[in-house]
Amino acid sequence: MMQIPTQEMLQSLEEGYKEYKKSKAEGKSEVILAHIKGFCTTLEQILSAYGGVSVEEMMKIKEPILGNESLRMNEGNGNKIDLSADFDEPTIFRKRR
Repeated sequence: MMQIPTQEMLQSLEEGYKEYKKSKAEGKSEVILAHIKGFCTTLEQILSAYGGVSVEEMMKIKEPILGNESLRMNEGNGNKIDLSADFDEPTIFRKRR
């Protein structure tokens, strides 16, 4: 089994939660928030799979900072791909419409 620095990663995860909370309060862009959420989610998955850290242990860190807010990707309308779009046209031009 792969060995990971579990305690250091838990500290990084806690810092990620704090950074997300701070960035959200400051009104940072959705792109920045998504980046931080992805970082935290990735650490959660690594800690769970390779560090033997339970969800309950991670929630003990997360809940005082973020409550029950989910950092997983939501399934809102903004995440759907328009399959009728002309994918030969560059995305930047499609999104300007």
